[in-house]
Amino acid sequence: MQATTPSLGPRPASRLRSTLGAAWLVAALVGCGGGGTAAGSPAPAPAPQLSGSAGCGQAAKLATGEQTLTSDGISRSYWLDLPAGYDSNKTYPVIIGLHWRDGSATEVRTWNNYFGLKPLYGNNAIFIAPQGLDAGWANPGGRDIRFMRALIAQVQQSVCTDLQRVFATGFSFGGMMSNAIGCEMGDVVRAIAPLSGSLWSGCGASSNRVAAIFDHAKDDNTVPYSAGEEARNIFLARNSCSASTVPIGSNGCVEYQGCSTGKPVVWCGHATGGHWPPAFSSSETKAFFDRF
Repeated sequence: MQATTPSLGPRPASRLRSTLGAAWLVAALVGCGGGGTAAGSPAPAPAPQLSGSAGCGQAAKLATGEQTLTSDGISRSYWLDLPAGYDSNKTYPVIIGLHWRDGSATEVRTWNNYFGLKPLYGNNAIFIAPQGLDAGWANPGGRDIRFMRALIAQVQQSVCTDLQRVFATGFSFGGMMSNAIGCEMGDVVRAIAPLSGSLWSGCGASSNRVAAIFDHAKDDNTVPYSAGEEARNIFLARNSCSASTVPIGSNGCVEYQGCSTGKPVVWCGHATGGHWPPAFSSSETKAFFDRF
């Protein structure tokens, strides 16, 4: 579904600089031979699923810096952050950080270090900050979904990544795009972490599922709490979760029970904070991503 994106209000630049800066510090092995196992022999173990991308085991074709590609006939850009001491034989998880309305890829990487996640990962992850069009991620006709697919494919072809550990997070408009990614891109993305998001970037139909952790404040007057709950409920239904919850972590988050195997859904709803991620969001997000 695609909705007209309402105004999310101007970006409070000074508050972003001060608050964010402080608070968010297969090709499987195939056995030879024909039919069946000898009597008394143990059944063969399942062939392991290889997780390294095409860019593994060779010199990196991209370096840290701004990258470009053409998607839907439009030149698009993103910032790629390779870890110091990048090793082409190590499969790195990929974390995509999506900016807010009127924000930028530059602000995601410089003001808040990818929503506080980059310092927590050290040199053990590859980070990507895509640049939206028209002040954000309206995603008309799935335009931004196609861009995400193209940039992930480009990175996987160019450097060594773990195909099973691609994650997306973002705040406000970026949270909305994270939800859109979760709705349609479960074939390439493992989990999402929308911060103060909604479904206003769309939620296309797909049989693929993702794990999801949501954060939203009840007193958010820009993206209502109910809009965050609406997005959460979509993923609860898709992942066959029950209404029962158990506490998780130490920040008031709850995990829904009975979800499909490997597709948990966590809700971090809090009373105050307005349209702003809490200081604990990065630690809760990383703890969630580390489960996969």
